[in-house]
Amino acid sequence: MMAEADTKIASPVNVIALASLLIAALWLSWWFYDRSLHLYVTDARITSTMISVSSRMPGWVVDFPVQEGQQMSKDEVLVRIDTRDTDLRLNELEASLQTVAFEYARLQSTLALTQKQISSAIAVAKSRRETALYRLSEAEVMLTQAENSFTRADSLLKQKMMPEETWEARRADRDRARQTRNRSTAEVATSDAELIATEIRIDEIGVLTHELEMVGSKQGELEVQKRRLQNTLADFTIKSPIDGVIDESFVNQGEYVYPGQRILMMHNPEIIWIKANIKETNIRKLEPGAHVEVHVDAYPDEVFEARVSTIGNAATSAFALLPSPNPSGNFTKTTQRLEVKMAIENHENRLKPGMMVELKIDVL
Repeated sequence: MMAEADTKIASPVNVIALASLLIAALWLSWWFYDRSLHLYVTDARITSTMISVSSRMPGWVVDFPVQEGQQMSKDEVLVRIDTRDTDLRLNELEASLQTVAFEYARLQSTLALTQKQISSAIAVAKSRRETALYRLSEAEVMLTQAENSFTRADSLLKQKMMPEETWEARRADRDRARQTRNRSTAEVATSDAELIATEIRIDEIGVLTHELEMVGSKQGELEVQKRRLQNTLADFTIKSPIDGVIDESFVNQGEYVYPGQRILMMHNPEIIWIKANIKETNIRKLEPGAHVEVHVDAYPDEVFEARVSTIGNAATSAFALLPSPNPSGNFTKTTQRLEVKMAIENHENRLKPGMMVELKIDVL
């Protein structure tokens, strides 16, 4: 009976069952041990900075030389928009600027000529005044001599010591000297008036200077308008803001675009990362720099390496566009998630934004 019982216990079915239980126990032990050392994430994605290229100016698309998937270098032309109206405005502005420049040059020449003329006129007026003053001084001396001579002649005539004809000659000399002094005095007054009138013309220089400043200000204003219009003209040619690849285009050549309208989207394939939303209960296990084993769904036979770069400072629900209020007073607690970024290298640009990946993160 004992032998028969031992035979039943050692039957193949029992052995297989026992072995299965042992394997299951070992697998569960390994599973719990692995979960204590690693954090698994199955809903992570490859992410990159997607740039939306828009038009700042309205107009017809006259050239669209790019296509989806094309690799672009920074400042390479993406789109050209019709610039005919702006070209005409720029030509008109340049013509106005040239006219103002000619007017400015004319006023400069007029101002320089007026300054020379006034300076010369003032010098001549001063010279005439000095000559008139010299003549007046000379006339005063001659008048003094003539009066003294006439006084002596008058005294001698009264003493009957001079002929009357000589006295009359002395009196005539005195009268001529007085007339000469009066003419010299008038000449001095005239020269003074001419000098004052010439000096008044200095105000013409101020007027011309003011006109020149106004034209210069107008010229500067037109220069600013020209630079602004040149900047506007440059905006009709849309260039690539980065070294990247075209992901999707939204317009075709010949279409009319509006300011702010999205034309295409692109990204830099060399700058990518992995974004994962980790449960708040697991955040304490992570630290920047932790090693991450990455399995990409598109390449199931390969294993990629990554590192934890940043851990979010706020739950993803804090950035929701539509908050979830609780007006009824009933509360259901939900585990929140925080965004964690992992740095990864994109060899041969095989990793594309939006690809699903599974992560195995080393934890504390």
